[in-house]
Amino acid sequence: MDAGRSFRLGLSALAGAGVGACPAVAQGPGPGPFHVSLGYDGRLILKVLDIEVEATAAAQSYSASARLRSLGVLAAFKHFDTRAEARGRIAGGQAWPGTFHSQNLDGKANRRTDVVWSPETVTSTINPPVRSMGDPPATSAQKLEAIDPVSGVVRVALAAEPCGRTLRFFDGKQRYDLDFTTGAQARPDAREQRLGLTHPVHCAVKFREVAGFKKKPPSERNQGLKHPIAVGFARVGANGPWVISSASSQTPLGAATITLQRVKP
Repeated sequence: MDAGRSFRLGLSALAGAGVGACPAVAQGPGPGPFHVSLGYDGRLILKVLDIEVEATAAAQSYSASARLRSLGVLAAFKHFDTRAEARGRIAGGQAWPGTFHSQNLDGKANRRTDVVWSPETVTSTINPPVRSMGDPPATSAQKLEAIDPVSGVVRVALAAEPCGRTLRFFDGKQRYDLDFTTGAQARPDAREQRLGLTHPVHCAVKFREVAGFKKKPPSERNQGLKHPIAVGFARVGANGPWVISSASSQTPLGAATITLQRVKP
């Protein structure tokens, strides 16, 4: 698995330190309406990735965007500048997807993906088209039960607690799950205190391919992630939205980490 893909999986975890069963962590109700801008640094020894996330949630609707850019030595081997945005509704305290648009500006295909959710179907348009939608491709039912990766950020932000769940994603082609272990409460570290983050919770997440990928045996349906991703969540302020504070995973090139460095409510 290449470093760029490891970090892009980290964005899905944003929708999302120890592994195994831990005592459940209840941090009270969701935050209600909010706006937040987040900046993350991705590192493989040196900084090689920049991630910017912005999300706004009102009483009944939300919008969110994200941008991932490779930097430094990673950009020399694999350049990408991926931008995505999503809009949807909020009902029952949860984010439900409506539209998702993403574009990868890599100087080659510069592929754009547009996805629309309706009560009965999910349609996706990919331009330029891909050669295959996977073996097997995602079914209508698999698409309907999922959310897009950017909407996942808002769904977690609104949750009473961020861990102990499975999030189902569809990005226009690939359908995959993230399984989060039950959370364990932690103490804010110096970085989190500087950023005004509270109530840290640590859990681990496993990635599972469901559909829309190349055909492979079950043991290899993890995008090369042989071990769970360690994820740390925290609230912005006393009772603000949940955000990912840190994420780390092992890659063939070493430990890949993503840490929140900039917060603007």
